[in-house]
Parts: sequence; structure tokens; C-alpha cells
Amino acid sequence: AFTSFFLYHLMGKLTDRFLKNPIMRDTFIRWGLISAGCFGAYALGANNVANVTGVYVGSGVLSSFNGALIGGLSIAFGVLTYSRKVMETVGKKIVALDGYAAFIAELSAAVVVQIFTQVGVPVSTSQAIVGAVAGVGLVKGIRAVSLRSLAEIGVGWISTPVSGGAICYILLILFL
Repeated sequence: AFTSFFLYHLMGKLTDRFLKNPIMRDTFIRWGLISAGCFGAYALGANNVANVTGVYVGSGVLSSFNGALIGGLSIAFGVLTYSRKVMETVGKKIVALDGYAAFIAELSAAVVVQIFTQVGVPVSTSQAIVGAVAGVGLVKGIRAVSLRSLAEIGVGWISTPVSGGAICYILLILFL
């Protein structure tokens, strides 16, 4: 949230100063959003494929290359099949985003995830983008942010590792 709040103001000042023509500003935002989306996808792949396939590579079941290949293809399959509802939640339900806010949120999330990837720390890209979207929403004021949506997401963030750990524990008891 801090990164997107800061970038929103910084980029706003820079674009106001150097891009006075509305058509040039709009073109910059559109290309910036596309570029930030590509950077975000790269950062997601660099961090999340390692999160998912690290256990296979670490245990010697797959090579690093095969783990990355399978993980990348699986992410692509997930994007093409089940990502619509999550996109709607992030893009519409937390904060109403315009092109500029979406650009800043995506760029902020990508930068944060990439920094952690560079130092070898697995992080949640979901938490990064939700925090970034909330940060640009806070620029507009707390009333612009759907606290209900954030609370629902927060419940998911808490219940996911707890559920994963419980299911793993049960499976280990059953099969070991």
C-alpha cells in the first residue's frame, strides 16, 4: 500500500509536469499499464512458479528447468480458465480503478514482488496487488476503499494456510 501511495503521487507530479497534452498522457498511461502488466506477469512467474514447484525441485523429483516449465504452463492454464472472478475482485470490488490507478497499482505490486524475488523470498502476489490497489484507493480517501471486500480477502489470507496445513496433516496421518 505504501509503495502505490507514494508512486501515485510521484508519477502524478511527473505526468502533470511533462505530459500536459491529454492525448499524450492517455497514451503514456495505456502503454504504462500494458508494460506494468507484463512486468507483473514476469514477477509473478519468477516468484510463484518457484513457490509451487520448489518442493518438487528440492526433493529431486524434477529438475529446475522442468519445474519452471510445468509451473509456467500451469499458471498459463489457470489464467485462461479460472482467473475472471479474481480479476473482477481486484479490479472492481476493492476500489474503482481508472487507467492511471490501475497502472500505479500494477507497477507497485510488480516492483515489490520483484524485489523479494531478487533476494530469494517467496511472497504472495495476491497480497502485493491487493495492498497496491488499497494504497491507490487510500489516495482517494478511505471511503473509496471497500473495507468489506478487504475483510473478505483477509479471511481468505488467514484461512488458506490454516486449511492447507490441516489438509496436509490429515493426509500425512492417513497415508503414513
